[in-house]
Amino acid sequence: MKEYEHSVTLDKSKCTGCTTCLRYCPTEAIRIRDGHAQINPVRCIDCGECVRVCPHKAKKVRYSKFENYRDYKCKIAIVPPSLFGQFERLENVDTVLQGLYDLGFDEVYEVAKSAELVSAYTRLYLKTEGIKKPVISSACPAITRLITLRFPYLKDNILPILPPMEIAAHDAKIRAKEKNPELTDEDICVYFISPCPAKCSYIKNGFGDYESEIDVVLSMNDIYFSY
Repeated sequence: MKEYEHSVTLDKSKCTGCTTCLRYCPTEAIRIRDGHAQINPVRCIDCGECVRVCPHKAKKVRYSKFENYRDYKCKIAIVPPSLFGQFERLENVDTVLQGLYDLGFDEVYEVAKSAELVSAYTRLYLKTEGIKKPVISSACPAITRLITLRFPYLKDNILPILPPMEIAAHDAKIRAKEKNPELTDEDICVYFISPCPAKCSYIKNGFGDYESEIDVVLSMNDIYFSY
């Protein structure tokens, strides 16, 4: 069985063993050993709470860098709605989308489009007789991993559809090939601009037996400060 690859990491040189992360971790995945925090990889769901609360910046998230993947013929950015929320008084999202093209992306695809499809499917699914309720969204990989690890009896309650970002990646590839029929899968690189470490880990590990169509995960911070 493939070992689960985490995105949240610990820099021991900055950790003082202050126990802040231990107190806030929702899955009790952190313990203090020899004066430093230790993250139990079996319990960790990469929710990023320890990154948020650490006063010494000892926790960080492992992301890729855009400049390391510039050689692809077609570079597709998958954009979550949360990216637009980082800009105060944003009157036109096209300003942000154009900024992504200016950074070097060839295609830009908004996750919101796929989220609408998931919402429509969810409404139909909820009308199905015999389904287990409550129905739990599959959109958050931190929640789905938490259920897998701690509440396996709820696995059948998870909505049986891929997350919006995965549907967006699939549709974006199809659109790119329609516009440029000469492109092959090897020519295309799909980048997801991630707002959280859990999505970063999901892309590394897949969704159950499904292998993600997203190739690279970029930090939203890196993209935001590139504007």
